[in-house]
Amino acid sequence: MSDYGIPDGYRRMDTFPIHTYELSSKHGEKYYVRFNFRTELGFSYLTTAEAATIQAQDLDYFTRDLYNAIDSRNYPSWKLEMDVLSVHDLEKVDYNPFDVTRLWKNGTFYTVPIGRLVLNRNAENHFRDVEQAAFNPANLVPGIPGPVDYLFRVKRLAYKDSQNYRLGRNHDKILVNMPLYAKTYVRDGRPPTGLNMKNAPNYFPNSFNGPVPYVDEHRPWKKLKVLESNSVDLEPAWYFYNHILEDEAHRQRFIDNIVLTLVPVTPPVVQRVMKLLHLIDQGLSERVKAGYEVALAAQQAAANTTPYETMSFRRVPSAEGHPTHEPQQYSMNPKK
Repeated sequence: MSDYGIPDGYRRMDTFPIHTYELSSKHGEKYYVRFNFRTELGFSYLTTAEAATIQAQDLDYFTRDLYNAIDSRNYPSWKLEMDVLSVHDLEKVDYNPFDVTRLWKNGTFYTVPIGRLVLNRNAENHFRDVEQAAFNPANLVPGIPGPVDYLFRVKRLAYKDSQNYRLGRNHDKILVNMPLYAKTYVRDGRPPTGLNMKNAPNYFPNSFNGPVPYVDEHRPWKKLKVLESNSVDLEPAWYFYNHILEDEAHRQRFIDNIVLTLVPVTPPVVQRVMKLLHLIDQGLSERVKAGYEVALAAQQAAANTTPYETMSFRRVPSAEGHPTHEPQQYSMNPKK
């Protein structure tokens, strides 16, 4: 919804993993870091109107911009940095640094530059170099055992499993994926095929009568419960709105984008969104509600003023050219 979500191409956007990695030194010291790639061209964004125009006219805008820049030897580059928290710092912060849905608070960590990432060559064979590539987060280097969050644990399994189906069990022997030397037990096998549940939802809960967890009515009610607070769950969103968005103009564009997404949806969904926004920040919810009411009224007014009573029929143009005359009014009464 914010400017960060509408960058002006790949070359002008920052990127970062969402996970917090555990790093260890040869002395046994542990650190927790997040990696960041900062564009050296400077971050630039598109307005919602510009993004809509590009989407309608040039779906390959991002890819073409990146390809042409590399082809003309105007190589895009990013600074590689890592934000660092020591074990002692970890005990002092008032937020969960392993939460993949939140940003670390400014002032609670220090940043260390590592190097640069430069894209200096386009793929010569897209199928060979891109379609057959298999990146696996389980392929870690010594000193980085990997993040401790459960999402990353699932990724370590899911990526390998999906690549086995997409490329086969021996995808690590494809040239683009081959390391210099490796020992592996992976060999033989082929992927099965299936209907893949068609367009059924793949998330829970949902509003499409999807499957629900089984509840054993005979199981004792006494069990371990984890207490959660909505204020903690929504605090990252509050922090983003009040601190990450730099100025009032940025916040207003953020609100305008939310309003645009709410106008086409049903009232029950709008009410649920408004409730969540109120829990995040009362001022944010009030501004979104005011903007939504204005946008909805404008849409209804435009629909009510559509002239359905008088219709003008234009002659269908032939394949040879376009009509140059003005629209003609046709009477429904036959000529005498």
